[in-house]
Amino acid sequence: MYAAAHTAIALAGKRAVPAAPLFGLMVAAQASELVWVALNYLGLEHSAVDDRGHLHLEYLPYSHSVLVSLGLGAVIWGLVRLVTHRADVAFVFGLVTVSHIVLDIIQHEPNIRIVPWLAQPVLGMNLGNSPLLDFAVETALSVACWAYYRGSRKLLVVLLLLNVLNLPLMIAGEGFSAPLHNPFILPTVIMATILLAWGLVWATARRSRPAPLMVRPATSATKTVA
Repeated sequence: MYAAAHTAIALAGKRAVPAAPLFGLMVAAQASELVWVALNYLGLEHSAVDDRGHLHLEYLPYSHSVLVSLGLGAVIWGLVRLVTHRADVAFVFGLVTVSHIVLDIIQHEPNIRIVPWLAQPVLGMNLGNSPLLDFAVETALSVACWAYYRGSRKLLVVLLLLNVLNLPLMIAGEGFSAPLHNPFILPTVIMATILLAWGLVWATARRSRPAPLMVRPATSATKTVA
């Protein structure tokens, strides 16, 4: 999925564990994508544009395999647990990290390997093949995370705007993706969308912190008689 949906997951994580820093959760939610950007720049992973101008994430076995994603989640969980000494914060960081591959399995064409060294089987429900449905699902997920977070209207507008800005990549049609033959353009575009999402969501969310989770006080089972 695109930057807006992944970043929205961080809002849900922040709501679930208020002690977890929001910016850190946003980075964790995109950890797999950051690895993908780096590996594309290094030429170790790559994309392709077919004869019709459609973009395909052709080779991403290291950044987006199930095994590597689970391992990345475990590493981030361990590091956060070591630094914070808090099991709840570490758990939500690990969960948010792994959420990336779960969402991408829903959105990607079948190109996500179980383990990097096996070309088959591959996972992917290919939601991206139906751009308008993809847009609707990712926008709905963003709104659901916003509602759970209990964010401001400005934050909602930001999430909706970020999803709209993703539309050109979602509906890349005949000839549209031709410039992406250059191996440096696509990772640069994706990195720009990540940074934009981080900046806008963090700036808006921190000005409208959600109300704390309410815990009902314990009540006595019996009444005291005066």
